[in-house]
Amino acid sequence: MGTSNAAMWLALLILGFIWGSSFILMKLALFDTSGAPLFPALDVAMGRIAIAGLALLPVALRHRKHLNRKTLPWLLVVGAVGNLMPAYLFTTAQTLLPSSVAGMLNALTPMFTFLVGVALFGTRVKSLQVVGLVVGLVGAGILAFQPGMSSDLESGMTWGAGRVVLATAFYGVSVNTIRNKLSHVPPAAVASLALALVGLPALAVALTGPGAELVAGHPDGLRGLAAVVVLAVVGTGLALIAFNRIIQRTNALFASTVTYIIPIFAIMWGWLDDEPLTFLHLVGGLVVLAGVRLVNRGGK
Repeated sequence: MGTSNAAMWLALLILGFIWGSSFILMKLALFDTSGAPLFPALDVAMGRIAIAGLALLPVALRHRKHLNRKTLPWLLVVGAVGNLMPAYLFTTAQTLLPSSVAGMLNALTPMFTFLVGVALFGTRVKSLQVVGLVVGLVGAGILAFQPGMSSDLESGMTWGAGRVVLATAFYGVSVNTIRNKLSHVPPAAVASLALALVGLPALAVALTGPGAELVAGHPDGLRGLAAVVVLAVVGTGLALIAFNRIIQRTNALFASTVTYIIPIFAIMWGWLDDEPLTFLHLVGGLVVLAGVRLVNRGGK
């Protein structure tokens, strides 16, 4: 891939940890210590995008020269389709799905990246990469297995799963857009400008909710706010800069395989939060990493 393989793998692992931790952070913002609802899902999602946009605003201002009539439509796509809508879909899904299931479904992103790339951008994918995608999805499926979990999803879980699937499709569009339409724009500029464009509308929505009252009046309000801030600054702003850099240094398909690593950390945090961890989860983690490796080798 030209760029140091070791550096890209390390960046991929760190991103997997950050985004795998986002599920537990959403949980901390959505529910108090007793398990009762805390912040509304819409407020968490919009607050996350608004705070991320504000945190990266100095970076956006420094890169404002990259905002022009040619880049504006594509930056809006990345901001809205790659950030705003997935943030809402994932947050609402988190109220309906276990973290492990959400993490597994998130691993569909490389498949949608592949499909969108082939359909809209003429991406050529080798057979080994297809094998890697399938292997990775199998591993993600193993990771999602929970003892005692019914095979018949309840209606709420079905709706939640549908939202995650839709979010991964949006990610596929965004990843291909960055690689094919914004490859000449620095990664920090793409992330900061995209978030700045959608940050103001997100802030307007967030301010209409009960967030401020809950922070001041609820015993777990500050804890929930802290979770949203970390989710915004680290899990959205800084992580997106790193993710965009990986896309531009490698390829869209390799970068999107970070979603194969995310379930490993989602399961880990779930276990620390008293979700079960089994031998199958360990097997699934190894299968996931094997899938990522196959995709990487196929892209050479």
